[in-house]
Amino acid sequence: MIIVMDRGLCDADLAFCARCSATFFQKPMGTDRPCVVDVIDDGDDEVLAFVLLTDGRTLRFHLTDQTAEGLELEGWEFLADFEPALMRRGAADKWRALARQPHATERANPVRA
Repeated sequence: MIIVMDRGLCDADLAFCARCSATFFQKPMGTDRPCVVDVIDDGDDEVLAFVLLTDGRTLRFHLTDQTAEGLELEGWEFLADFEPALMRRGAADKWRALARQPHATERANPVRA
């Protein structure tokens, strides 16, 4: 399973994001967050992988016993090899743009007048 997260969809500062993600990584399959944009079944039931989009970068990691302890204590940023932005802006604009997009059911089954 691959979980895709986009930090750009939330304006929370890094400290809140750390607490939120630390809680999320304790039970990633039993909770939901606004930053989770996709859950992909890759056919691998053994490994849970994450793709985190933030600050124009992509952070990829697997949930192993070694990473789980750090993720549950500190959140995702302890795995980053860069300094994540402390403050976020623009999430409301992104959500408004997403709301203007046609829904998947509308694209698949257009209503005919």
